[in-house]
Amino acid sequence: MASFAAPVSSMDAAAALCLVLILATTTTSPVYGQQTNNGGCITKERDALLSFRAGIRSDPQNLFSSWNGRDCCQWSGVRCSNRTGHVVKLDVRNGLFLDDIYRSWYSENPHGMRGNISSSLVALHHLEYLDLSGNYLSGVDVPIPGFLGSLQSLRYLNLSSMDFHGKVPPQLGNLSRLLYLDLNNNWNHNSYGMMLHIEDISWLLRLALLRFLDLTSVNLSAIGNWVQVVNTLYNLRVLRLRRCGLVFPQTPTVHSNLTSLQIPDLSDTGFHTINPTYWFWDVGTIMHLDLTNNEIAEAFPDAMGNMTSLEGLPHCAWSKMELLDMSCTNVTGEIPRWINQWTDLSTLQLSSNRLEGSVPSEIGMLGKLKQLYLDGNYFNGSISEEHLDTLVNLEELDLSYNSLHLMISSNWIPPFKLRRAYFPRCKMGPHFPLWLNWQKGVVYLDISDAGIVDNLPDWFWSVVSNVQYLNISFNQISGRLPRTLEFMSSAVIFDLNSNNLTGTLPLLPRQLAELDISRNSLSGPLPRNFGAPFIEELLLSENSINGSIPTYICQLQSLLVLDLAKNLLAGHLPVCSEETKKLNRSIRALVLYENNLSGEFPSFLKSCSELVLLDLAHNNFVGELPAWLANKLPNLSYLRLRHNKFSGSIPGQLTQLEHLQYVDLADNRISGSIPHSLANLKAMIQEDQTIWNPLVWSYERPANPDTNDSPKYDDSLAVVIKGQDLDYTSTIIYIVGLDLSCNSLVGEIPDELTSLVRMNNLNISHNQLSGRIPEKVGSLRSLESLDLSFNELSGDIPSGLSDIMMLSKLNLSYNNLSGRIPSGNQLQSLIDPASSYIGNNYLCGTPLSRNCWEPDVTRGDIEEHQDEAKYFYLGLAAGFVFGLWLVFIIFLFRSCGGFAMCGAMPSCWARLPEAQGLALQLRRG
Repeated sequence: MASFAAPVSSMDAAAALCLVLILATTTTSPVYGQQTNNGGCITKERDALLSFRAGIRSDPQNLFSSWNGRDCCQWSGVRCSNRTGHVVKLDVRNGLFLDDIYRSWYSENPHGMRGNISSSLVALHHLEYLDLSGNYLSGVDVPIPGFLGSLQSLRYLNLSSMDFHGKVPPQLGNLSRLLYLDLNNNWNHNSYGMMLHIEDISWLLRLALLRFLDLTSVNLSAIGNWVQVVNTLYNLRVLRLRRCGLVFPQTPTVHSNLTSLQIPDLSDTGFHTINPTYWFWDVGTIMHLDLTNNEIAEAFPDAMGNMTSLEGLPHCAWSKMELLDMSCTNVTGEIPRWINQWTDLSTLQLSSNRLEGSVPSEIGMLGKLKQLYLDGNYFNGSISEEHLDTLVNLEELDLSYNSLHLMISSNWIPPFKLRRAYFPRCKMGPHFPLWLNWQKGVVYLDISDAGIVDNLPDWFWSVVSNVQYLNISFNQISGRLPRTLEFMSSAVIFDLNSNNLTGTLPLLPRQLAELDISRNSLSGPLPRNFGAPFIEELLLSENSINGSIPTYICQLQSLLVLDLAKNLLAGHLPVCSEETKKLNRSIRALVLYENNLSGEFPSFLKSCSELVLLDLAHNNFVGELPAWLANKLPNLSYLRLRHNKFSGSIPGQLTQLEHLQYVDLADNRISGSIPHSLANLKAMIQEDQTIWNPLVWSYERPANPDTNDSPKYDDSLAVVIKGQDLDYTSTIIYIVGLDLSCNSLVGEIPDELTSLVRMNNLNISHNQLSGRIPEKVGSLRSLESLDLSFNELSGDIPSGLSDIMMLSKLNLSYNNLSGRIPSGNQLQSLIDPASSYIGNNYLCGTPLSRNCWEPDVTRGDIEEHQDEAKYFYLGLAAGFVFGLWLVFIIFLFRSCGGFAMCGAMPSCWARLPEAQGLALQLRRG
């Protein structure tokens, strides 16, 4: 659905700026009736601030570096009244926090403070401005502190982009002087629901002066009267209720009292129809109405005509229009050439539509254009200097995910200075785009998958010295990395993967949150201290890094994903001390496969309670699998330990992991039997369960930090299925399997395994299993691959196998199976069906060339014939023994002079040791 107005974010910024200017004047105004403190701040308030600082465990931006000395009014982020000395403003927001899109990327802010909000703040009775946004100041399942409602002088309260959970405290209703309230919870919003919720919104009735209210991603689904409550806030100018799960009333709404409202944001609210009685149609002051992402497929109601302040698209206003945002509206066709008539246009956003054809050169006549977003369409053709030569004001350009070719000469000097430049999947190569040398102020740069086959120019690192987001992945860019990147103090995300970069891992920027240099040619050991203490993702797979893993890894308290797979690392994993075990509490994915690591199962994992994926495959780990896996790793979903030297039995406690859905213990030295309790693996049983997977945030990151439409390629989980090594990225959540092959397992296949109905891969080949194939194997309806080969299984093949409609790879070869091979369409469409049954000498029927005894042999007939065969071989054996006895007796008679003499002369037996030994053997037989 098209947006007929400016982006809410732009207008919010303007409205917020006005409020901040108002507050800037009020927070420094005299407070009459108080004495002036000429010696600095008031001691009681200074102590309260120091107590607040004491509750902060981590200050990555050094915001408190100036918090010393007696005069707290000189401290950074603190402002006092010029007349009274009382603290009236506390602003410790995370200044490096990025755009709203990043709020849904991280479970913790990579740059924000960590700690707790001390209740000492209630001593700041005159505090009018409080901004803690973008920080991590609570913990697990901690709500917004109710004591903030005691700060009754507050006019500005910003708690957005923090990590609060639970119920919004109604005590906030005590802040009757509040003008600005921002509880934006978008950072914590995910597919599992909103972290903050409101059960009773009546406390808002007491905030009559409120001008700005942002409840984005705060769950309001339990509130039926939210319209009536909001309707009382007659001073409200900006209202953001995005992704709140709103319940829209079906009955007509009374006349609206929101006589000042200019910007309502009701996007992503989940309603499917536009009711002409909805309250906002009656608000004549609305300038910008955002109803995007609501799946509305009907015409606007006539009531829209009453919104006389709403910016529309009349032809007479084309020359005056400054902004057009039609993102995500399913617009088709081409950009018209008469677009050059929109001479005042400063923002053109056409992202994520179905526009096609070439981009008209007339777009280059929009000299006031600052933002141009054409990403996520079907544009083709080329972008030349003609398109860009006159765009002197251009600051943001996004041409990503189209079939465009940038045909720009190497000596072209652009007239603009870009802050955001996005070109993924646009052809810019094969040479490195030299015009980027003039973009030294760029903050976001993405030239991934752009067909660049060239050396990294010497000037590159100076150009990107101020970037926050840098992506040059999936090219063939060569060059040696500098020894240090610490000078890039604003850097948050680096994605350099899949290139030809060389050198060692450089010293990293302090604020870096994500680094991906996988699939390059890095060499040498990892530095003992490579910086970036708050890094969340460290992806260095598929290089030639050698040496051991440094103990510095233990100090990375924010680390969520560590991927060092396919390198030359050796030795034992580091032993994390008690002081450095903060790493273990946060890490969710540890991927170390295909190295030369050794030692026993890593004991430091006992503290990794959030671990979801563990991949130690293709190393030299030894010892038994620990029994503490279930208790210490309750969230474990993917366990891959294949091709090591683990021994002992499969611990029964493994079955207590309710989220475990993929287990690969193949090619080890594991013995014993398969536990019957494997049937308790809930994640392999519940067919209709909601897929629980906290790795989704990692495997489906957006490639463009401003859109969620195109998933970013991420490192994969290698899975052996259908006899092939397959890599899974975002589809990892659908992999459910058990691989116990190439071990020394004995006993029968437990019947309970047939209850794991979500499994799509089961491999227990190359063991010493005996007995029959479970009769209910046909219950595994999701199986795509089943491998029971190279065991000692006997009996017939259950006919239920033909009911597994997903089955495409079956291997029952080299067992002792017998009888007719079941028929069925699915079994006839297997990959290489004949090889599925070889090595079973008593199987018959299609696809083998061995025919069964009769054309219509039933299973009962086969059992009858098998019984007859048994009796035949038993009679044959008895005849053989009788004949052997006869030869023995004749031999004895000749040696001892007849039967009578042999019977009368026991000494005769003593002279026949050969006969004695033969008799003993026959007796035992």
